[in-house]
Amino acid sequence: MSQYFCRQDWFRKREFDIVAESKGQEALQKVTSCKSQDKIWALLFTAILMSFYFAYLLLRIDPELIYQSQEPVFLFDPHFFNEFFSYPGGLNELISGFFSQFFYYSPTGALLLVFVFASVTWNTKLLIRSISSNRPILYLHWVPSVLLLALHSNYRFPLVLTLGFLWTLLTVNVYIRLAASKAILRLPLFLILQAMLYYVTAGQAFVFSLIVILYEVLYCRKIVLLPLYILYAALLPYIGASTIFIVRIHDAYAMHLTSHNSYQLTWLSWVLYALLPLVIVLVTFERRYVRIGQENTNSFWGKFLCYRSISTRLFQGVIFLFLVAVMALYSYDKKEKAFLLIDHYARSGEWDRVLDMAQKGLPISNIVQCQVNRALYHTGQLCDEMFSVAQLFGSDGLFMHESLRGHYALQHSDLFFDLALINESEHWAYEAIAAKGDTAWNLQRLVLVYLLEEERDIAAKYLRMLQKTIWHKAWAAEHQKYLSDSNDFWANPRSQYIRKTMPVSDFLVSPTEPELCLEELLNNTKNKMAFEYFMAYCLLEGQIGRFMKHLHRLNYFDYPGIPRHFEETMLIYNQLTGGKGISLPGKDISEETIRKFNDFNSIRAKHKNSKEAAYGELKKYRDTYWFYGLYHHKPKE
Repeated sequence: MSQYFCRQDWFRKREFDIVAESKGQEALQKVTSCKSQDKIWALLFTAILMSFYFAYLLLRIDPELIYQSQEPVFLFDPHFFNEFFSYPGGLNELISGFFSQFFYYSPTGALLLVFVFASVTWNTKLLIRSISSNRPILYLHWVPSVLLLALHSNYRFPLVLTLGFLWTLLTVNVYIRLAASKAILRLPLFLILQAMLYYVTAGQAFVFSLIVILYEVLYCRKIVLLPLYILYAALLPYIGASTIFIVRIHDAYAMHLTSHNSYQLTWLSWVLYALLPLVIVLVTFERRYVRIGQENTNSFWGKFLCYRSISTRLFQGVIFLFLVAVMALYSYDKKEKAFLLIDHYARSGEWDRVLDMAQKGLPISNIVQCQVNRALYHTGQLCDEMFSVAQLFGSDGLFMHESLRGHYALQHSDLFFDLALINESEHWAYEAIAAKGDTAWNLQRLVLVYLLEEERDIAAKYLRMLQKTIWHKAWAAEHQKYLSDSNDFWANPRSQYIRKTMPVSDFLVSPTEPELCLEELLNNTKNKMAFEYFMAYCLLEGQIGRFMKHLHRLNYFDYPGIPRHFEETMLIYNQLTGGKGISLPGKDISEETIRKFNDFNSIRAKHKNSKEAAYGELKKYRDTYWFYGLYHHKPKE
């Protein structure tokens, strides 16, 4: 009987072992299946997200406009390279300057940013795997790329800060991989990596210090080295600024951490910096308090974090993509893109496209107003359609306000170049170099200026610099031939036009009131732009008497008739002088303009000259000088 019960117990135990073994194999198969599905899903999700990033950057942001906004400088010249090795963060600036050149073409710029985002994502995933006993939390490693996408939606956000973040993340992974168990070996590793990273990225090395300190405290649970780590990280910039580098103490700590040149970090940048320490905290929490093994694959955390079903993966993926879309929508700046497009079209001489942008009803800034008025002149519409665009800035809409000229120095130089004021164009080109450096467009302007002034030696100097750029070698080669044969240069139609419209005598240009030079330019009777800009200036400032004094100069140019805004002004003048206005021989005011003027006056009379009461009916004449004078003109004190 005892043998019977022993045999029965053995069978029961054997049955239990078989069931347990089968459950273990089932769990093992489930884990293996989940890992295989994770790889497939990761590849699919990566392809979808990277495609979205590329399409968004290419079609929505247009990296060419990033180049337009920042004008990054990079020359293949040893002297250019050397200056970047003399201060902390210079090496990263040099690398960023090279890669920023790829923004010159939108497809290459979009590919570059996608590659950088992918590199940040991969390094974040390596960091999580290095300190997590479980598989990484789904999509956590993608979060930095989403923040970077939002940051690069700002056209002024510099690539140098993104690359600095990447170098920081890479250095953290190197430390974790190489950190030895003995403190005596961990300390020199930290000292070397901190010093190297500080030299490469300047202030962003403090992010590395913070992550390593959290890693030591939360993951390794070691605090012996922390005082040395903190002291070294705090003193390194001070020692460097006092002995090796010629930088201010404040810049030694803050450079590339809180700002870069004129760009000041926003709250989104600080969220990106805080993300890596937060990852350390989250993963440490998961490692300690969320233990997932084969025995709890069906628990909530098991299903949510590791053993995810297809439906769970799909749901989480859709939610994440939705958040990416919301972030992209939130960070996109439509007004800034419109401004940069207008500036881009103006720089390339696509005047019709400038006017198309202006007609879309976008908010007009002072610089945009100047570019739109330039476009109206170059398309032959300034004297007929100037008031079809709201002139909200008066005469500052011709030369831009004094407070903006330093920041948009090259655009200011463009206007003087159009007016054939070559010396003043040269002056503002150098102001542009002082503001933004030896950018390709600044150098091109100086080449053209010195060719017009027949200073070929100086033009050759700037052509040699352009030959050391990446994208402007062809332009430099094309203009190199003008150094030996000036006849080819003067055969160019634009050069011929500028030569014949240049001032006939010397005079001073007021730095604060450049519009005063226009009357001097009228002495050259071939300078049509000077004439139209002067007459437009008189209209915008309400100086009708001064306008009428120079009206006879209309006969110097081949106008088929009297421009519409000139007709409107002549009718006002005739009304103010009791019909004793000036007439132009061979040119009469059109009957249509007279009819509209009479209707305009009758509407005002009906409302007893109350412009507020008459506004509703007078809106149909908002493209006239009469409407501007009544509603928009603001006399200066």
